[in-house]
Amino acid sequence: KEARQNVVEVSRGFSSIPGVIDVRAGSVIHSEREIVDSSFDVAIYFSFENEQKLFEYLNHPIHKKAVEKTLKPLVRKVIVYDFIE
Repeated sequence: KEARQNVVEVSRGFSSIPGVIDVRAGSVIHSEREIVDSSFDVAIYFSFENEQKLFEYLNHPIHKKAVEKTLKPLVRKVIVYDFIE
């Protein structure tokens, strides 16, 4: 539980990176519905100004530091869905 909360808090800190419009993070709601994927512990949603800002975020020092010091030690598997409206 503490590790999940740590991932959520660190992820919310990414909102200070230029170009990040919105960050939402939270724990799974377990469901009996077949259509719902409950196979994860934490979900994180990011919204960026544009595609270029996404790539700048990936290389930003705040993001890189968090990945190395917090996320890699705590996270076993990451699934990413990049899409554009």
